[in-house]
Amino acid sequence: MTRAERCAEPAENGMNRHYTGEELYLILRQDLINDRTPGGTVLQENEIATRYGVSRTPVREALQRLHQDNLIGRKGRFYTVAQPPLERIRELYEFREAIEASTIVLCCRRAGDEVLRQIHDIVEQQQQAADQRRYYDYERLDALFHVAIANGAENRLLAHQLEVSYDQIWFSRVGNLVSLQTYSVDGTIAEHRRIVDALIRRKEDVAKAEMISHLRAAIDISERSVSSRAKRPKKTPA
Repeated sequence: MTRAERCAEPAENGMNRHYTGEELYLILRQDLINDRTPGGTVLQENEIATRYGVSRTPVREALQRLHQDNLIGRKGRFYTVAQPPLERIRELYEFREAIEASTIVLCCRRAGDEVLRQIHDIVEQQQQAADQRRYYDYERLDALFHVAIANGAENRLLAHQLEVSYDQIWFSRVGNLVSLQTYSVDGTIAEHRRIVDALIRRKEDVAKAEMISHLRAAIDISERSVSSRAKRPKKTPA
């Protein structure tokens, strides 16, 4: 059990837990992803304090830290789950496409069989996390999958650039892909399996095409989500 999971155990007999702001930050970060919390969701200090059996002081500290990490934003006096603009998402994925179109070809050429088995195992672990609705772990394994391919390319500069972009994508994930109604966890894993199959068969062109298709699908999901939000009728104030 991780530190965050231990912290997230329900308070006993309604008694307040003595979480630090840092501990609550870790809990909230994980729970927002596991719950697939939609972008734009308002985070109420009182509700969070009640849910985790804490005072409002660590809640404020945790929310401030999440805001610094761009996981949540501000709407007036309230914090809301981040909903990054489509332009930012597109830029990140277009950058990744440029990097990963190269790393996957090099991985086909250079990675040993053991490295490819490890990449395959990451997809199996990701499937287990999805089956158990552990979406925080699912997201973490998604990052590991792509970084493992970059490492298999044996080009440190390309791998480093991808890791930097993943830091930015991770912080924009909450309220982005995994929380969208149009996002299919099973579909993503199926795409990963096709990529692994092409890698194992050392089919460079197929692997590159599958990777590009996979990354462009993420942009398409984001665009459809933005379009859906724009068409949604606005609520009239009571």
